[in-house]
Amino acid sequence: MSAVVDVWLVDTRAPFVSTLDAQERRRRDALRSPDDRRRFDAAHSALRRVLTPGARFVRGANGKPHLLGEPLQVNLSHAGEWAAIAVTDTRPVGVDLQDAVAGLDPAALARRFFPPAEADLVAAHGAEVFALLWARKEAVVKAAGDRLTRGLLLPVAGDPPPPVTHAGVRYALADLAAPEGFRAAVALAGPEPFSIRTH
Repeated sequence: MSAVVDVWLVDTRAPFVSTLDAQERRRRDALRSPDDRRRFDAAHSALRRVLTPGARFVRGANGKPHLLGEPLQVNLSHAGEWAAIAVTDTRPVGVDLQDAVAGLDPAALARRFFPPAEADLVAAHGAEVFALLWARKEAVVKAAGDRLTRGLLLPVAGDPPPPVTHAGVRYALADLAAPEGFRAAVALAGPEPFSIRTH
């Protein structure tokens, strides 16, 4: 049976009740911007509502959170006013949400960080393709619990996105429907395909 990843898209502007624990409150309070503090609080409180308010997390070597004493695999991403939460009970998961930000030079960034064929794609198609490829790469890196710099050269272009190997592990990838102006992707450890349920 195919694995299922449940994904919640959260508008952080919507009213919410804060459910952060003490460690999360310290991380929130360290942010400089009131908007960043609100977005952090809304996204992390939504994660606790998806799981349970008392869920306890530990962080891996590169900061990826893991649920303490739970078999569930969880990942969170936020960009602009949106957050994405991915949950599955099967394999390590990563989700990434990217804003196709106007004002960046996507072709220059792609030439600097991406494989040449992907840099050519971005040069031809612009910011939305850049955001999609970046989301795919970051989803894989987040599933692996690794650093982004080690994943920027991953070849992720294609329709549908191809499975990729990172640090000796194979990952399946899928694009995720995202709000207008955003691109998103989900990665799951293992080459087997998976399905997504969006909430």
